[in-house]
Order: sequence, then C-alpha cells, then structure tokens
Amino acid sequence: MDVEKVNTLTLSILEEASAYNQWIFDKVKPWLGKGILEVGCGIGNLTGLLLQAGKVAASDMNPHHLQRVEEKFGGHSNLNGVLLWDIQQDLSRDLPLSIDTILCSNVLEHVEDDDAVLSRFYRVLPRGGRLVLLVPALRVLYNTFDRELGHFRRYTKRGLTQKLKRSHFHICSLKYFNFFGIFGWFVNGTLLRRSLLPAGQVRMFNQLVPLMVQMERWVPTLIGQSLIAIGEKD
Repeated sequence: MDVEKVNTLTLSILEEASAYNQWIFDKVKPWLGKGILEVGCGIGNLTGLLLQAGKVAASDMNPHHLQRVEEKFGGHSNLNGVLLWDIQQDLSRDLPLSIDTILCSNVLEHVEDDDAVLSRFYRVLPRGGRLVLLVPALRVLYNTFDRELGHFRRYTKRGLTQKLKRSHFHICSLKYFNFFGIFGWFVNGTLLRRSLLPAGQVRMFNQLVPLMVQMERWVPTLIGQSLIAIGEKD
C-alpha cells in the first residue's frame, strides 16, 4: 500500500482514540509555552488539544491535511494559521506567530536526515525555546507497521540523546512512554505482519487508557513503545 495512504488511514484510525491523544497531551503539556509550532500536524489529532494551551501554528507537508485542520479548527481564536512546510527544507516564509515551542509528534522517524531536521528546529526556536519531541522507541520493534508507514528508524534513548546534543539542545527530560503499546505493536506488526493498525484494537486500547494512566502512577515506565524528549535552546 502507498505510504501516504497508510499514514492517512492511520491518522484517521487514531482520530477516534481521544483518550490516547489526551494522554499524549497530558504528558507534554507541562513543557508547552504560549506560542506553539506544531510540526506534522496531520489531520489535527493533537491540534485541538494544543489550542487549549496557547497560540498554535499548525504545519504539515500535506496540503489536504492542512485543509482538514482548517475545516476543524479554523474558527478557534488560538489557531494562528496553517503552514505548508516540508521540514527537510528551510522555512520559505515567516511564521504566523512568535513561537517558544516546537511540538513534533511521530514525525522525525519519517525523515532520512533527522540530524539536519533537529538542527533546523534549533535555528527556528528562540533562545530558551523548547522542542517537545515524541518518537517511536526500541529498534527491536521495527516491523511491517514501520515499513508501511515509511519509518526510517525507531529510536534508543542513547541514540536520541546523541542526536539532540549534536544539534546543541540541552536535554531537560527524556522518558519512555506507553509501555502497554509494545505488545500490540509486536503482535500485529512482527508476528502477524499486518500493514495497518486494526481499528477495533485501537478502540479497545483507547478504552483502557484511563486504567493505564492509573497503573503508571504506581509502576515506573522503564521501557515503552515511544520516547518523549524535551530539548531546550540555551
């Protein structure tokens, strides 16, 4: 299946996972400033939540996704516009707002030269600005799902630390996220070699998120399906 089609279908499936999207937002919210550039906004699964935190400019390289975001949130006072941007290239126009945060969720793994992108983010941010980054973790989990989605890699803590430091970011936090997602990703993508997340399983997972959040309070997340990193520009 075409990579772009798989990504769009996956975004549509995850659009219904409101509790999961809220879980991500709750994890990153303490690190968000008042001027947020959302990189790779997709069809807006996190955008609506980010609009609760501050002013947002939503960017993506897919114009159809940006159109969806405008249709859903164009009337919101905190949406300061959408921006067509391929992060493999420098910005060709000024941002529609003054930013202090870049939010990049499940995007960096789609780019072959991720070091160049991180350096680009560093240049775009003002001094004291933060990069809030969510990426897939654990190389051993790389499977059919990743290939169909066009992922070049999954990240390790050590590897991501090195990349952020090479781009001159000060690392404020780097933690695993979503321990429970490991099993579904492994069974469906590695054992069953599926190319798309099963919508029914995603809905079931979404219903279990409140329980997972409670369990996290008692059991530390020593490993997870994803990594959440916070980098600051000194």
